[in-house]
Amino acid sequence: MEAFFWGVRGSIPTPGKDFSVYGGNTSCVEIRFSNYSIIFDMGSGLKNLGDSLVERKISNFDILISHFHYDHTCGLPFFKPAYMEDYSFALRSGRKDIFKVLDSQISSPSFPITMNEFNANIKYKNFNVGDNFQLNGNIKVKTFPLNHPDGAVGYRVENKNKSICYITDHEHKINIKNEELINFVNNSDILIYDSTYKDEEFAKYIGWGHSTWQEGARISKNANVKKFFIFHHNPDNKDNDMKIIEDESKLFDDNIVVAKEGMCVRI
Repeated sequence: MEAFFWGVRGSIPTPGKDFSVYGGNTSCVEIRFSNYSIIFDMGSGLKNLGDSLVERKISNFDILISHFHYDHTCGLPFFKPAYMEDYSFALRSGRKDIFKVLDSQISSPSFPITMNEFNANIKYKNFNVGDNFQLNGNIKVKTFPLNHPDGAVGYRVENKNKSICYITDHEHKINIKNEELINFVNNSDILIYDSTYKDEEFAKYIGWGHSTWQEGARISKNANVKKFFIFHHNPDNKDNDMKIIEDESKLFDDNIVVAKEGMCVRI
């Protein structure tokens, strides 16, 4: 099992030379198995992922959506497999109105085409947040409610005694230990966590639905996480800002990694 980061930025894509080291595409992470993939979110990184799936001839995959804010769904109309008749895949979410919400985003006057243009066999599968289910036979998926405007879902994927947790977008409570979340990510090999802000600026953004890299580090330490990946980078943070965060995080714990677009991690 390995994780490939196709998009690591939060809120809005950030193209340009000042974002070339860490990446400017928004949230999209592929968990790779043998001839099968689980995809977390459909941010702008989904475009390049779709091209890669076609090139690699991978047609067996599921997409797990954390929530439906644009930075997590804007890649869907540029996802090449969606237009190919020989592709069949599922979009999975904790909402019952998956098609309706996406159709409202990909339609006139906001977009020139509609979801009726998709030729793939796309299934829309909802679950109750907190449910556990299995994909592709024996891959276990656990879900967890996150604190974000309009709601969001965290995921834990387990296979062959390895686990990856995807926790974004989520706002923590200051000085309150979230025991439920700590238990959810406990002993995971990889934690990908919403690290939009720093502790020292967090108070200004309470209610916006995001967290800090320091809170992610505290959760990781309490939950005995093996590797914590700083993720959902603030769009205001250029490469030099991200390098400062990376250097600061190493002083906190050697097991912290700043996620970069194009990074691939095997566990």
